[in-house]
Parts: sequence; structure tokens; C-alpha cells
Amino acid sequence: MPQFLLMLRDTGSFPEHMSPEEIQAVLERYGSWMAKVRATGEKLHDGEGRVVVRKDNGVAVTDGPYVESKEIIGGYFLIEADDYESAARLTEDCPHLEFGSVEIRRIEVMQQ
Repeated sequence: MPQFLLMLRDTGSFPEHMSPEEIQAVLERYGSWMAKVRATGEKLHDGEGRVVVRKDNGVAVTDGPYVESKEIIGGYFLIEADDYESAARLTEDCPHLEFGSVEIRRIEVMQQ
């Protein structure tokens, strides 16, 4: 069955001042959704990362992603689905949609 990467894009709408109980409740909703669709995934560290680009004389590594960005990838899920439509249906009740968007990309199996 094809695999799909769900990239969780944060639009800055996640409440910053949540109580520990509220954060735990949100995490439990993510956990329940992951179990339902048999997803694996992780949250990425906030405010860290690097961007590598090719330059004329090699490569350059800069800090990133930048806070000024309109959307930042905050995490990912890996799921199995028959096609894009099935993958989209599985994301319809993903808790992350309250805080941003979900980009769906099919994994292309590389032949070795």
C-alpha cells in the first residue's frame, strides 16, 4: 500500500499560553487520531533547524526555518492509504487542522 507523508504546517495559531492540562489534552487528541489512522510521526523542535542551499562555490548552511515565515513545518505523520483522496479523508479530523494545515505527499519508493 502506498505511503504518504503528512507535513504539519503551523500558521502561528497554536495558543502559546496553555496550561499543562490543556497541552496534555491536545496531545491526547493527537495520540487518539494517530492510533485511529495507524500513523507514525513526531513533533519537530520549535525554533531550530538548518537550511542547506547550493552556492556557486559549494554549499551554504544557514539557520532556519525563520520565524518570519508564514508557515513552518512543525511535525509530520507517515500513513498508508490507497491514494491521495483516501489520505485526505484520513486527515479530515486531524487535530492539527485547528492550528494550521496538512500537506500530503506520496512517498516514492527508490530502487536500489
